[in-house]
Amino acid sequence: MKISIQNLQLKYGSFTAIDNLNLDIEDGESLVLLGQSGCGKTSTMRCIAGLEEPTSGRIIIDDVVVFDSERGINLPPNKRNVGMVFQSYAVWPHMTVAQNVAYSLKRKRLSKAEIDERVIEALTLVGLEQFADRGASLLSGGQMQRVALARSLVMRPSVLMLDEPLSNLDARLRDRLRVELREIQLKLGLTTVYVTHDQHEAFALADRIALLQGGRIVQLGEPRDMYEAPASASIAHFLGVSNIMECAGITTADGSTTARVADGDLLIEASHGETVAAHSPKVCIRAEHLQVTSAPTDNPNSWPGTVRVAGFQGNDVRYAIELEAGPELDALGTLRRGEQHNVGDRVWVAVDAREVQILPAEVFA
Repeated sequence: MKISIQNLQLKYGSFTAIDNLNLDIEDGESLVLLGQSGCGKTSTMRCIAGLEEPTSGRIIIDDVVVFDSERGINLPPNKRNVGMVFQSYAVWPHMTVAQNVAYSLKRKRLSKAEIDERVIEALTLVGLEQFADRGASLLSGGQMQRVALARSLVMRPSVLMLDEPLSNLDARLRDRLRVELREIQLKLGLTTVYVTHDQHEAFALADRIALLQGGRIVQLGEPRDMYEAPASASIAHFLGVSNIMECAGITTADGSTTARVADGDLLIEASHGETVAAHSPKVCIRAEHLQVTSAPTDNPNSWPGTVRVAGFQGNDVRYAIELEAGPELDALGTLRRGEQHNVGDRVWVAVDAREVQILPAEVFA
């Protein structure tokens, strides 16, 4: 089912939670609303589901206008055929798994045969068919989250909405359930809206990502495009770019761009000069794009420094390296490269100019 959001605004007194948001979600698409707490992502989802009444705007689900402030239309949640999975499992502990999943179907007064068939179908989708008769209080956190998902799927919704459903789970279980959620979404062809503040989760689950800041979408695109080309330094920082430095000046000559980092003598060459904006440009470099060596290289972006921190992370080592030219850089070294550096070592840090981005500090309306 296609969803169209037009000029959506939500205010709480003088505070604007959603600011004139426009978004089209295609049939069968998995769209992730990504952003920090308070950016408006959950409010947007709740408006689509009918759990929140917008101040103004229009929402259309499958060619049906479910909300229109000008025409006074505001369909209740049960008329929108939208399934919701919340951060809290909201599983009734005194019921079995099957009873939890069947509850909403019983409220609709469906026949016992149809209820049983749909419950088994939903439990099979989430891998819990063998736990149908188990008490919900005996389940693990991951199993309870699957019950919550099955309870939404059993209603055969046109749109499935998930509000940070994995945030209460441990890291390994989150990784596994991300894959399972994506498999279910693709298998059913469900239009899905997923809310998260975790960029790794967004990259794993999305066909497209809508990144929100201050109640508005500041960047919209496919995961790889957003990872490789963030629209601003603040977006780059949110997406995991740890080396962000203010520019004291930028010069362009012979097809190359050179930035001078503020509060130091560091000069950095970049091949993305066309992205430079006049307002507070910043140099952005991902930790994994830095190479740490014991000897200098021919790379013009190569600077001497001293290792201040070396944190072992299994296959990787995270370094904090203080450059002689001023700033401290965060670098991620892979042990497979055959080198490991210790605290106090003098090293050289290098980066390809193609991996350096000079971005505006913010995206302005």
